[in-house]
Amino acid sequence: MDKIYISINNNEEVILLPVTPPEYEISGDWENQELLGINQPMNIIQQGRLVTTSFESFFPIRDYPFVINRSMWGMEYVEAIQRWRERRVPIRVIITRNGKPHFNMAMTIDGFKWGTDKSGDINYKLDLKEFRFVEVRV
Repeated sequence: MDKIYISINNNEEVILLPVTPPEYEISGDWENQELLGINQPMNIIQQGRLVTTSFESFFPIRDYPFVINRSMWGMEYVEAIQRWRERRVPIRVIITRNGKPHFNMAMTIDGFKWGTDKSGDINYKLDLKEFRFVEVRV
């Protein structure tokens, strides 16, 4: 089973998403360039684009048997994510599969939509984009 952790400032605060999204996709496209050579087309490998992903699930307001994190409920998650966005620093996203790291990347929160459903649970969509730390070469 996958678990998704998001954290800020070197684990100053860590959130384990309480309900793992049923599916997610991580996209890491390349900006390759196709050129026509003398006898054949060629594909020139360029820099990769920034990795993106998004998660859609819900923050429960009550306990369900499938909830994997009971440290917060409902709006507490929304408030934490909004507080993190206001700090304007990258977050860390770690996805584990069967307890082993599967994905680990610094990312920015590019979009966060949320709303309540009939039960009062909070549905959300979290859009994330890779954050590359600037490397200064001397």
